[in-house]
Amino acid sequence: MAEPASVGVISNPASRHNVRGGLAAIKAVLAGHPAIPHRLAQTPQQIETALGELAAAGASCVVLSGGDGTVQAALTTLSLRSPFASPPTLLVLAGGTTNMSAYDLGSHGRPARLLRRLLRGRLAVTRRRVLCVREADGTTRCGFFFTAGGLPAAVRDCRTFRETSTLPGMRSALGTAAWISGRLLRLLAGREPFEALPVSWQPDAEPARRCEALLLLASTHERLALGLTPWWGPGSGRIRTTLISRPARRLARALPGLLRGRPPAFANAATGYESRAVSTLHLTPTGGYALDGEDYFPPAGSELAISTGREFEFLQP
Repeated sequence: MAEPASVGVISNPASRHNVRGGLAAIKAVLAGHPAIPHRLAQTPQQIETALGELAAAGASCVVLSGGDGTVQAALTTLSLRSPFASPPTLLVLAGGTTNMSAYDLGSHGRPARLLRRLLRGRLAVTRRRVLCVREADGTTRCGFFFTAGGLPAAVRDCRTFRETSTLPGMRSALGTAAWISGRLLRLLAGREPFEALPVSWQPDAEPARRCEALLLLASTHERLALGLTPWWGPGSGRIRTTLISRPARRLARALPGLLRGRPPAFANAATGYESRAVSTLHLTPTGGYALDGEDYFPPAGSELAISTGREFEFLQP
């Protein structure tokens, strides 16, 4: 059983599930355990401060109730400037919107129920190594899921569509579904679902290459939301990468198999489809990049270096 004195909780009050009653449910569980420190933190700076307070309180297990961005901010602090003498065990609760990290870590069930299971000692341990993204000026962030190429801009376009739509229901998940439907119609019509952007990329020690990328994925996740596993290529590295670039031939036909890691026979580098497991990745994206759903815009033409970082222990049912 987890001792209350060893547990600390950080909740992001602005995360979607927390806004919709999730935070109240967490507080209700913790009301029966007044010895457990509970900090509300929204920005990376606030999350770093909260981690420092939990470390000072003697916590060895940190519960993160928030979305993927909350998890990324915590992992960055714990990887680069941890206030803990030894890495704490982490429990990620699905307090956000996509909750891809919680899904991969097996902790995407009801947050309040998982917190109760933690306090009853009924959770197992799994391990994941983080992804480190270093910009040219030395700025480094640590998370799990990196995207570049046209995909981050497409995601921003979807958000803008939802936020600015005047049609009933479009500012909810219905708006996302409507936006995706429009892109699928373009795909079925033989058009690109969204604009490809130039990317220069260099996996491991290979020569750098430039392409027009619809998407470039790099992750240490084992699976994505909905159980997707969009990687299939060779390699022994810990970073799974997938690139879909022009000409991306017969994309509508290839996509279902690609999302399950089973590309059709015609999907290869010559037709715009590449996947491999690498140890390092250097790239120069156009239009910024996203890490765990958070957008970043380094100076144009600057290079990113992606590698693996520290391994952490996570709790799951």
